[in-house]
Amino acid sequence: MKVKTDHGTFDVTDITFKARRDLHKLEVRAVGADGAIDTPRFFDVLDWVLNYGFSDPEAQLGKLDDNAIDEVLMQTYNEYKEPSKKK
Repeated sequence: MKVKTDHGTFDVTDITFKARRDLHKLEVRAVGADGAIDTPRFFDVLDWVLNYGFSDPEAQLGKLDDNAIDEVLMQTYNEYKEPSKKK
């Protein structure tokens, strides 16, 4: 699937039902008992998106700075969490 961001359009792997559930488990672990986001654990979520969605992350994202990479990963994460209603 294609993900459009402020940093370009990227081809990423479509998410499967099982993968979406695996991602959800990581999300739940990233939220503390008080409801606050545990930032280091949320980076585990972004790393999962990086490794699942991008076939060659260094080639696809290597020219971006770390903040831009995080923005691309967040947009990809949002696309994974909000499946297209066109299906």
